[in-house]
Amino acid sequence: MHTLNRIIDICIRGLAIIAGITLGLLLIAVCYATFSRVAFNDPLSNLIEYATYSLLYITFLSAPMLLQEKRHINVDIIITMLSKQKQAIASIITNTVGCLTSFVIFYFSFMATLTSFQAKIVVPDSMYTPQFLLLMVIPIGFFFLVIQFIRNIKEGVDIARTEGRRKD
Repeated sequence: MHTLNRIIDICIRGLAIIAGITLGLLLIAVCYATFSRVAFNDPLSNLIEYATYSLLYITFLSAPMLLQEKRHINVDIIITMLSKQKQAIASIITNTVGCLTSFVIFYFSFMATLTSFQAKIVVPDSMYTPQFLLLMVIPIGFFFLVIQFIRNIKEGVDIARTEGRRKD
């Protein structure tokens, strides 16, 4: 199990690194496009589409790492008032809801991506981008979100058991 967790951690970090590189390249592209427009009167016409697609990728590739590091939004005011065991139970409940929601989104986004790939649907943009290239990042991101939610549930169960034993 330890080896599987390490592989999952590497995959999640890899996705976040790809998101970071994409963000860096997007920053450079926007700076160059601004410079190119002013200096050479030569705007990059496809940059808006690349930027839009990049933001989609950045969002879904970085989400699993944010969940893993617990850097997502929490309602700390309420949670900190609870005991450790009740915090763990609340964590189990919220992670279960997140896991189920993420699984549903994973399933339907995977089916939409597969359909788009099989039907060879293209986006009517200036590049005629195959739609599956835009959609595929959604099931990838949600797949790793489901896995991370499961890991968070296990962590919450372990904490709840430990805290329950301390009270006995």
